[in-house]
Amino acid sequence: YFQPYKSLSDITKADFLSDPNKITPVFVRFSTVQGGAGSADTVRDIRGFATKFYTEEGIFDLVGNNTPIFFIQDAHKFPDFVHAVKPEPHWAIPQGQSAHDTFWDYVSLQPETLHNVMWAMSDRGIPRSYRTMEGFGIHTFRLINAEGKATFVRFHWKPLAGKASLVWDEAQKLTGRDPDFHRRELWEAIEAGD
Repeated sequence: YFQPYKSLSDITKADFLSDPNKITPVFVRFSTVQGGAGSADTVRDIRGFATKFYTEEGIFDLVGNNTPIFFIQDAHKFPDFVHAVKPEPHWAIPQGQSAHDTFWDYVSLQPETLHNVMWAMSDRGIPRSYRTMEGFGIHTFRLINAEGKATFVRFHWKPLAGKASLVWDEAQKLTGRDPDFHRRELWEAIEAGD
């Protein structure tokens, strides 16, 4: 569930953000950007998430990544970016990693990607857990308060468990031992009420 820490009624009339006592059911889907279904959780990759807030006023969707910036700034470049990061179509490898020529060719031709590449190649590139991963909404929203005043906002998730990452050697070992590590860790934490 989602529960705001404080009322945001100064910037929005949305009920689920205005009452700190209100509990809103949510559904969250996590994914890696590059890997297909069944690929390992602990590869060096950007993590995406989609959150559905089931409010009394309707469903509110929030999509984000674990980096505050994106690889491209021009939507027309998105199809080429997707082709560059996904596995080679004729043999479906590599899965969920950026160690292939098409990705690095794309990066070399699109300097705007370097900011996000630096994030992906840093310690943040392999979160220890979905529970220790920051999240940054992709879209900017225009919220309107009861007086009709508009405020532009971007949503950021800050993990209560703190930020933590896996080191490369640790991630490689986990990939071999438990490719579903992040999903399993999250499931077990939810089951334990953590």
